[in-house]
Amino acid sequence: MTYLPFSADWLTGGVRGLPRLSAWAWPRRSWRLSPVRLGSVRLGYVRLVSAALLLVMGLGSMAQAARLDDELLARDRTHQMPDLRPYPAGNQRKVAFFELMIPLVVAENQRIAEQRDWLLAMRKRAGDGGRDYSEREQERLNGLCDQANLPCDVTREDIGVSWTRLLLRIDTLPLDMVLVQAIEESGWGTSGYAREGNNLFGMRCFSRGCGIGPPGREYRRFESLEAGIAAYFDNLNSQRSYAELRELRGRLRNAGQPVRAEDLIPTLSAYSTRGNAYFTTLYDLLRWNRGLMRTVRERLAANGALS
Repeated sequence: MTYLPFSADWLTGGVRGLPRLSAWAWPRRSWRLSPVRLGSVRLGYVRLVSAALLLVMGLGSMAQAARLDDELLARDRTHQMPDLRPYPAGNQRKVAFFELMIPLVVAENQRIAEQRDWLLAMRKRAGDGGRDYSEREQERLNGLCDQANLPCDVTREDIGVSWTRLLLRIDTLPLDMVLVQAIEESGWGTSGYAREGNNLFGMRCFSRGCGIGPPGREYRRFESLEAGIAAYFDNLNSQRSYAELRELRGRLRNAGQPVRAEDLIPTLSAYSTRGNAYFTTLYDLLRWNRGLMRTVRERLAANGALS
């Protein structure tokens, strides 16, 4: 089992008594791709290799390259939630949390952005009269409809649902909004369901034995952090409760305006029973931590830790 690599030593300085997270260092940049290394190679290289393999094997279309990309991403989802409690509350734990979460959320947003770009290209082709979707393209369109929780009926000539509805549900979320919800819902990653179930967003399930906790009040358990983050994205992107979020995001995109956490937070009323108090908490977490989020992300990007 592979644990998510990150290093908070730049802040902790290897403080005595704290685990040295640098032992889980990010893999060095390397162009040697062996079967053993493939699982730990950064996703950018995996995408390059998947496209190259398709060209070499003569499998054809970019749609197939994107499909193989998705399959390789799915196979690489093996990261588990480490225990951050040994780090004192404050900047040391915050840095460890952001170094843990930022690469994963960025990767999920990139995965969805690639899906969206592919859908936009397919919509343009349909508008230009170039439908005749291949079997693989139909299969991928059906998969994206399932992801979006839409009843599509894809054929060679049509997708069976409006492109606008589908694209509203295949879209990214602001990194800082995702982070502050994870902070609030998991107590900076220290809650039991975060540590035991890779569930940083307080997502529940309601059948007996479905997760962690007493019957009727159980929290979902995920096989990896990536799976938990993907479920959170799917929740906001597909459930009826968050239609307002999707519609606002779509209007902002169509107007060429940035989609900001501050704009979307008021659409999360279904996420908590606390109402305005919940929004205030998220706004406060944004205000208090946005500078540190930016600092950690810039450092990760400079070190090549973001794909």
